[in-house]
Amino acid sequence: MKKTILLFVLLCTAFFSRADQLHALTQAQAEKAVGYLKKEPIVILWCSCCDNETPKKITVNEVFYKKYPDGKYYSVVLKGRDESGKEVEESLDLAYVFVKKGKKAKSLGKVLKFECDPCTQPFEWSI
Repeated sequence: MKKTILLFVLLCTAFFSRADQLHALTQAQAEKAVGYLKKEPIVILWCSCCDNETPKKITVNEVFYKKYPDGKYYSVVLKGRDESGKEVEESLDLAYVFVKKGKKAKSLGKVLKFECDPCTQPFEWSI
């Protein structure tokens, strides 16, 4: 019974550890991401590892980073509008921010060569 419980806990930990991969960043990572996103007019936000999550195309108005309360890590914040015109402000996990590279949408975390698993292969930008 103990082995079954331990196996269940380990499997849950492995699954849920994918949800926040590139949210807490070093200052250098945050600066690199902000610099890249400032050149992108539109991004797709999609936690492809999450159940019932659908991709959202966001027009970028502003992007910046801010320090976590612990003072050690940083997060990237995006302000923009979704396709219906609704204002959006989100603290980003770079594994689930997709940018246009050619005709494909690719994970910003992968584009910046940060270690992550976006849980999907690059896909057609046209969604």
